[in-house]
Amino acid sequence: NIGGELSPVHREYAGLIHDSGTHLIGVVGMLLDMSRLEAGKFELHTEGFSPEVLLDPCLSMVGPLARAKNVTFQSDLQRGLPTIVADERACRQVLINLLSNAVKFSHEGGVVTVTMKRQGSWLHITVGDRGIGMGPEAIAHIGEPFFQANDGLARRYEGTGLGLSIVKGLIDLHQGTLRVSSEAGVGTTMTVLLPINGPEIKMPETGQVAPLRRQEAAPVIADPWPEQRRSAK
Repeated sequence: NIGGELSPVHREYAGLIHDSGTHLIGVVGMLLDMSRLEAGKFELHTEGFSPEVLLDPCLSMVGPLARAKNVTFQSDLQRGLPTIVADERACRQVLINLLSNAVKFSHEGGVVTVTMKRQGSWLHITVGDRGIGMGPEAIAHIGEPFFQANDGLARRYEGTGLGLSIVKGLIDLHQGTLRVSSEAGVGTTMTVLLPINGPEIKMPETGQVAPLRRQEAAPVIADPWPEQRRSAK
């Protein structure tokens, strides 16, 4: 309203422009992340943090999408979760993408569940929904760029098909595991296992490290007196 009060029509247009711009920024961001992952240029910045701090910001990010479909969240976090060594921004991206997919493929008024617990030396995270689910053929292609289970010109659900590809790439960088359990018409549960102590990025033992400088063979000194030896014979 800097230039004056907007009419209802202009306010609607401004809202559409804002929503479209936000959507395009998200698509561009996913394309950039995917290109960095495929080129091996996505660098993890690992540090210790409490897994609990991931949930609330991620739920807030997905909140508007959930409210539009009247989807509610249920969370179950184990008490006393250990500090995990990981890239916090990357972990947030993983959880946001999983939550967004769960909401998108949920039915109107559905429920999305999130759990976090310790499983040995791993952090165990699940995001489940009771939505449209997937068949075995679709599950086999999970993680492939641009793949969507509901594909084609008549598909009902928007998206680039990059979300789970990015999720899988980020989990792989952490040396973790992504598991999928789904049944068409019943729902989907995505399970993420992340190593609590972080990915193995330490150098090998010193004795196994190749020296920076190669050891050169001792130089062969030419005989300075070849002619004298010949004459002595």
